[in-house]
Amino acid sequence: MSKKKELIRKIEAFERISVEEALFIYNTFNISELIYLANKIREKFHKKNVYFIENIHIEPTNICVNNCRFCAFRAKNEEEAWNFSLDEIITFLSSIPETIEEVHITGGMHPSKNLKWYLTLFKNIKDKFPHAQIKALTAIEINYLSEIEQKPVEYILELLLEAGVTTIAGGGAEILDDEIRNILCPEKGSKYIWINTHKAAHKIGLKSNATMLYGHIENYYHRIKHLETIRNIQDETHGFLCFIPLKYRNKNNCLQDKKEVNLIEDVKLFAISRIFLDNVEHIKAYWPMFGLERAILCLHSGADDIDGTIYNTTKIFSKAGSEVLKPCIYLSELIELLRNEGFVPVKRNSLFNIIN
Repeated sequence: MSKKKELIRKIEAFERISVEEALFIYNTFNISELIYLANKIREKFHKKNVYFIENIHIEPTNICVNNCRFCAFRAKNEEEAWNFSLDEIITFLSSIPETIEEVHITGGMHPSKNLKWYLTLFKNIKDKFPHAQIKALTAIEINYLSEIEQKPVEYILELLLEAGVTTIAGGGAEILDDEIRNILCPEKGSKYIWINTHKAAHKIGLKSNATMLYGHIENYYHRIKHLETIRNIQDETHGFLCFIPLKYRNKNNCLQDKKEVNLIEDVKLFAISRIFLDNVEHIKAYWPMFGLERAILCLHSGADDIDGTIYNTTKIFSKAGSEVLKPCIYLSELIELLRNEGFVPVKRNSLFNIIN
């Protein structure tokens, strides 16, 4: 039996593949083979279900002490900057439908926004939306709070949990390779900052997501090793809910001369992620990143989640060049879109519990 046929047999039998095998698959299999195999695994997990959520984002500030080379979100001057007060955010929340299931909070690391500020924000959100779940802060933001408060990361995580945070966001992973990080985002430090923060969160019962920023200066090997790190953590903690590939967009940042990868590369990454991550149940096609049409294609290539309504509350990818300038879709539109593609729409909360 050829190596290719043996790998097809392994994948169809839902056997774990190695890093070396994954690289062979990435470099050798054609796009139709990858899509076919990824969907075999996707349907084992989820049949035709596609998950979505009614959610909003809060991005309190785009002023940030870091200067990541890929970032278009960070304010480059006073005219671009915003720094919302608690009162401004509370006023904003008054315009949001009370049916939302998730409030997602990430943004720049601003020197004036300390732990007390965020804990007060969480309390106000729970007062306004007692049934909604809070997904808040990346591992990098949590470590920043640890530094300015001069308290261990574990202490910060415990207070987030007590304040009503249900899950922590997956951002800040970028590529979990220190050589790449030293070029891409040296201020964020070693990959172990991200890794150890997620492990610590999982240890106290805080679930999290995992991300990968792909399509910049990394190669296939870096991507597969990144996936291996996530798979190894999941074997140890079982704390990741979802994996989210995030495509590098090349507008308004220091790497803007770098050409974006094409649609075929997007699809290949989603497919290989579904094939490799045998212990992470969900893979998200985050539609504000590259539009609904491409997100749907990724759902046909191994992904099973499309995120949610957003209600035009995030600017991270629109500032970086996404075609989606005002990300907003209503539940009825989202459900119709998924049904038209032959999927079964399933509403969920942050923890991927199904909501009738």
